[in-house]
Amino acid sequence: MRALLIVLAVAALATAAYGEDFVWFFGAGTGDFMDSPVVFGGAMDPGGDIEDGSWSITIPDDGWPADPTDRYTYIWNTYYAPNYTPGNPSFWKGYFDVEHGAPDMNTLLIVDDTNGGVMNGICSVEIQVQDLNNDGVLDEGEFCSGSLSGLVIIIRDGTGVYDGMCGTGNYFGSYIKDCPLTTETWNFGMYLWLEDCTTPVEDTTWGAIKAMYQ
Repeated sequence: MRALLIVLAVAALATAAYGEDFVWFFGAGTGDFMDSPVVFGGAMDPGGDIEDGSWSITIPDDGWPADPTDRYTYIWNTYYAPNYTPGNPSFWKGYFDVEHGAPDMNTLLIVDDTNGGVMNGICSVEIQVQDLNNDGVLDEGEFCSGSLSGLVIIIRDGTGVYDGMCGTGNYFGSYIKDCPLTTETWNFGMYLWLEDCTTPVEDTTWGAIKAMYQ
């Protein structure tokens, strides 16, 4: 229920803030769930409002096994296997958030060298893996590519042009890995609706959002 409230709140705030300060960028980078800590990051691709800079998403892995085989099995059984959706094709979806077993929220860092500023935030990570033959079993090759998405909240502690700004957003993209290697390449577009959060009204709004995540 709390997860649903978070989604509704983020959607409502994004709609309300649209047209005030809309920022978007294309991100491309790499990471590996076998690494500890789990950090995905890279640079901006041309085409968005931020063309020069970098981004990173850190996924907390407290309690995950260190042995690669055990770690892989733990990740699949905890985050993917329970979330199977029959269809054409069928798919699993890995939800990396506190509602699905993660020890804490994922953290987001955006460095904007185009406009001069830094944003910090939290985000969800959802990774979809297709069951290409619809047999309900993860077969060789099915985990080598898929889609990814997530919701974003920008925290009011940015610097430069983002000083005093907060907001919401989302991202959509894809991942691919050169199996059997486990390093993933992520490509996505991230879309942010930002507003001035230095006023008392925005203080109240931001406080309500943070309370949902605690």
